Formats: sequence, structure tokens, C-alpha cells
Amino acid sequence: MKKTLLLSLSFAISIGTMAQVSFTPSSGEIGNYDDTSECAVDMNGDYLDDYVRVAPSGIGIDYQNADGSFTSVFQNTPIQNDPNWSIAAGELNGDGYNDLVLGNGQRVSFVFSSSDGNTHTEDTSFTDFIFSQRSTMADIDNDGDLDSFVCHDIDLSHPYRNDGNGNMTEDQTLIETIDLPGNYAAVWVDYDNDGDTDMYLTKCRGGSSPGDPERDNAMYTNNGDGTFTENGADIGMRDNAQSWSTVFEDFDNDGDFDAFIVNHDFQNRFMENDGTGNFTDIIATTGINPNDLGAWENQAADFNNDGFVDIFSELSKELYINNGDMTFTGIDLPFDEGAIADLNNDGFLDVANDGTIWFNNGNGNNYVKFALEGVDSNFNGIGARVVIAGEWGEQMREVRSGQGFGHMNSLVAHFGIGTSDEIETVTVYWPSGTVDQIENPDINTQHIIVEGSNLAVASNTIEGISLFPNPSTEFISFSLQGQNDIPLTITDVNGKVITKTTISSGETVSTQQLKSGIYFATIEVDGKKGNYKFIKK
Repeated sequence: MKKTLLLSLSFAISIGTMAQVSFTPSSGEIGNYDDTSECAVDMNGDYLDDYVRVAPSGIGIDYQNADGSFTSVFQNTPIQNDPNWSIAAGELNGDGYNDLVLGNGQRVSFVFSSSDGNTHTEDTSFTDFIFSQRSTMADIDNDGDLDSFVCHDIDLSHPYRNDGNGNMTEDQTLIETIDLPGNYAAVWVDYDNDGDTDMYLTKCRGGSSPGDPERDNAMYTNNGDGTFTENGADIGMRDNAQSWSTVFEDFDNDGDFDAFIVNHDFQNRFMENDGTGNFTDIIATTGINPNDLGAWENQAADFNNDGFVDIFSELSKELYINNGDMTFTGIDLPFDEGAIADLNNDGFLDVANDGTIWFNNGNGNNYVKFALEGVDSNFNGIGARVVIAGEWGEQMREVRSGQGFGHMNSLVAHFGIGTSDEIETVTVYWPSGTVDQIENPDINTQHIIVEGSNLAVASNTIEGISLFPNPSTEFISFSLQGQNDIPLTITDVNGKVITKTTISSGETVSTQQLKSGIYFATIEVDGKKGNYKFIKK
């Protein structure tokens, strides 16, 4: 095992007596709206998650206020495509407010925000029949805007390409999946740690026999060139057990995503990632009953803020608390599904279900939250990986739209840190390739991180040598004192080499060809390397 896992185990033991979980139901705090699908996501751009309920009569939104209270608003906009099977959220049309994709047993529609985020309009132009078991959003083609992928129970699933302005077009070339029915739940995850987003498709086909390929779960591995290769069997993830939903989280904090699969045939699976993207079923040692079959919803989050992700699923025990050693302890809850978010801004994750918010009673553990704002990446940073490091080792989360089976969870990356009172670093790996890093972020609060605002590549200058002018409009130069033929490399924030040349005292290097943005100029003088951050206007 990796060193970070061993550190994490000792951390879990030290706080084990505090890691309790209980909930209290809301009573009069929120509006009384029709409730078809659960969605807990920020809808007005204040980085606080709201409770969104979509039904044929309209859209009810309980807007969370900073003090944990709510302002309830009902938008009397009839919804033709009642989302009684699936809902997902993300920013599609470029106005900075989240939009929705709705799915049911007949068709798909998209709900777009107005320019001020106060009203929403349903686009019902998608008339093709699709039995949508799960809808998701992801930047499938990595062009900086969100696309959508909707599972189809009866036939080939539907990918929808975004033109950047919210114009969605079904496009089977966006990701080519197997032309078979039984597509129940998709989840976008970088399971092989190569920096791009892959897609796992959980499959179940009513009436099919064991061995039927319609039941084969599939992993579509991103090749990094806009294509995907299905390799579920090669990595140990081609389950054939009538699966309904799969969650991917780093359950042992060792730097890779493991998976928990709920099945209706054979047994449930707990798939441990060996760090290379290959999986082994270890459910027999986890404390979770492999024969507790029939769950459909399946989610995961750190509900007790102890630094380990728990499992929230429709099993006989609704919540399995992660003990920190890849074993779990089941506890009973009065609910078994819902949308997960911090809905009273206290740092503990709550659950919105069927017109009730189950508020987490919390404990003495600490936390930190990160809301992302993409610049080159999509607005919410969906697909980004957030890693925090401290005395426990490391924890990581991915920002995802459309996890589990039917609900939509928060797009804020939430971490519990137990009794620790310090975080050494937080690092954000954006879909664009940009890497931001912040040292010693405050705990017990939410941070908003704008892409490129805290670049992990810091300036490391050579004493006596400076870069000027900064910002640059036409050129840069260095205060070299008689040095000649000095190697110079200019890279962008993604590490792409833009220019490689040499420079001598008194010379300038043109920057007119550079787009506006942040760049790094690296020189080497007398065996010393200097890295200079500069801005091109």
C-alpha cells in the first residue's frame, strides 16, 4: 500500500470515537412544491447549493442564504418532459448559471437559465424516443464547454454535443458506445489517472439471461485524442450481474478511484483499484453484504467529516460508514436516497429527498469546501480533480454532474479532515490541463477557486536578473549583464512549449504572437534555472 494510505489509517483511528452520523428532517424551512426529481446545486451563482424540484407544474427552487435559511421561489413554467427518471445540472449556454437536462421514459429535454438566472425555459425540440435511466453532463470533447450523455434502456444511448452556446445536438461521434440496450447509469471518472475523463456504463437488461452481452458493464477509456476504447474486461470491470449504479471514489485515500457496484443478480461488488487502473473485487472483506441485492440508488460522500468517503445506498443498511481500512460499518437511516449537498452551510453534507431536507447533525470534525470557476475549462470545473494534502496524507475528489442513479448532487468539492486543524496544500487539476495550487488554505470554510488564479508553477527567479516589461504587450527582455546565448523557453499555463530560443544581453523576444494570458519564461544562467511568470495583455 502507498504511504498516504498508512498515514490515513492512523488518522482514522485517532478520531473514530467522534465520527457519528445522524440527521434531523426539515420542518417548515422550505417550500411545498411538487417533487419529481431531486437536485441540490447552486442555481443563482452565489456558490451556495439550492434545493431544486422539477415537476410538470413548474420549477420550485429553495435558494440557500448565507445564514442557512432559504428563500423559496416557484417558477410557474410548465415542464413537458417530467424528469421522473433522471436529472443533471451544469452550465451549458455560457451565461454563468446552471442549466438542467431532464430524462424520463419517453424523451430528453434541456432547461436553460435566462441571462440573469432568475427564470428558466425548457427546450422540447428533442423528439426522439429515449428511455432515459440516467442523464449526465461532461466536457466529452474537452473543448471547454459541457456536453451531455443520456443512457437509453431500450437502445443505443444518446450523446449531445454543445456548440458552446447551449445548442445541443445528438451526435454519436462524440463518444461511440456499443449499440445495445440496458444502459442504466453512466459516471464520468478518470479511473486510470492519466488526466482525461473516462466513462463507466452500468448495465442491466430486464429478461436477459446471465452471459447476455446486454448485461455487460463497460468502461470507455479516453484515448486523449477525442476517441474512446471499451476495455471493461481488460481491467476487471465487465460485470454481468444486472447492475443498476456504480460509484467511484478513493475509498482508501491511496490516490486512485475505487468502485462500488450494486447488483440485482449474483452479488454486489467492491472493486479496489491497484493504482494502474486494474480492479479486484474485495467485497468479502469490506463488511458489506455481497448478497444484499436489489438496490437501485447508489452514492457516496464523507458524511461524518472523518476524511473517508462513506457509501449511501438502498441496501438493508442505508449508510455504510468508512472505517478507514477498507471496511465499513452499516447504520440505519430513515431515508435511503436523495441529492447530497451542504444545504445549511455548516460544513456537513445533508440529503434532500421527497420534499424534505435531512440536515446532518454534525460532530466536532473539521472540513473544507472548494467551489470551482473555470476559465479555459467549463464553468463549474466539471471533470476537475481536487486534491488536499496534510498530516493524514492526501484526499481527492472529482467534480461530476450526474452521479448515482437518479439524483443530482452538489458541484462543490467537500472534504472532511477530522480533528486536523491545518491543510498543507490544495491542488486543482482542471480539464484544460491548468494546475492551481494554494498553500495552507483556511479550514471550516468554502473557497472559490478561479482557474489560473493560483498557478502551481511559481516564479523562481535568479538573483539580479529580472524580466520586463510585465505585463507585456509586444516583447519581453531580461536584465542580463553581459551574458550571451542564454537558453530561453516560454510555456503556457498547460506546460505547452510556445517558444524555444536563446537570448543575449540587450535583446528582446517578441510576444505579439501570444494570446492574452499567463505564461512562463525559463532561462538558465551559469547552471542556475530561473522561472519567470508574466502576463501578455
